[in-house]
Amino acid sequence: MRVLTRYIASTILASTALVLAVLLALYTFIDFVTELEDLGKGEYGLAEIARYISLSMPKRIYELLPIAALLGSVVGLGNLASQSELVVMRAAGLSMGKINSAVILVAVVLFIVALFMGEVVRPITEQKAQTFQSLAQTGTVSMQSNYGFWTRDGNHFNHIEYILPNGQFKGISIYQFDDQQRLRKISKAEQASHNSEVWILEQVVHSRIDERSIQVQSEATQQWQSTLNPGMLNVVVVPPEFLPVWSLLDYIQYLKANQQASNRYQLAFWSKLMMPLSAAVMVFIAVPFIFGPLRSSPIGGRILAGALAGIGFHLFNQMFQHMGLVFGLWPFMSAALPTFLFAGLGIILMRRVH
Repeated sequence: MRVLTRYIASTILASTALVLAVLLALYTFIDFVTELEDLGKGEYGLAEIARYISLSMPKRIYELLPIAALLGSVVGLGNLASQSELVVMRAAGLSMGKINSAVILVAVVLFIVALFMGEVVRPITEQKAQTFQSLAQTGTVSMQSNYGFWTRDGNHFNHIEYILPNGQFKGISIYQFDDQQRLRKISKAEQASHNSEVWILEQVVHSRIDERSIQVQSEATQQWQSTLNPGMLNVVVVPPEFLPVWSLLDYIQYLKANQQASNRYQLAFWSKLMMPLSAAVMVFIAVPFIFGPLRSSPIGGRILAGALAGIGFHLFNQMFQHMGLVFGLWPFMSAALPTFLFAGLGIILMRRVH
């Protein structure tokens, strides 16, 4: 029976890999056509577009994995059913529990793959992709806002115009307030670099403000103590959903310590934790498509039903997460509820399978 279990698992994994390759090819073509709109910006040519898309492939694999898991499982099990292999296996004494164990084995494998892609591969490649694209088009690393990046550090509000490829800041303004929220000092520097302990500001101009006058002072260099560290620069260059969980946790704590809104980053954190589980749930849901009410349908009908279910899960998941941000729902609920609902649906459908 272990041989049959491994055979079923390998068939599902092979079908999942094939479906993922087809979906990846389709989305790669769409991404290529989309990037052609920026062709000619700076040094952004066809070779640069190809490199950017290749660096972005881990992101696409990570996003497509739940749908590929569902479709691949339906196709794999459907092929076994259409060739009467499942009928022969069950006639030979293979129980539904053994078939489910093969499906669970596939779910565990895909869970590990999704975890590895999301926490190890995707953050690195996506940061390189974003940096490379911005350098090719503009010569600098892109910011999340056309007006630079704002951050709060206690009573200091900091504005950074650009982040250079080597991690340095360019065009820094530091606004210092007192406990009564009165502006007391403005420091402007041409650039800043980090030496593992503090930031070194260069070409600094200080404007000290009191009730009677403004005193201006210039310095060639000055040390800047800030809780903002180079590791947090990823949050500026890469959207939160592309960051590893440890970077998200670090930045969430930073935002909370400075009394800034962190819901978006908490949602990204819980979404990353739930995504590998979502891929496993999609594999689990595939079993009722083969042994449930659709078992008499042709393989094309099962694939269509599986595609609709996968797309429905993806759309519902995205919609509920955005609704959670708009209505201020608990980030864990916004990220986890769609997966739990589909998992519950899978359990209900599995109980009807005989």
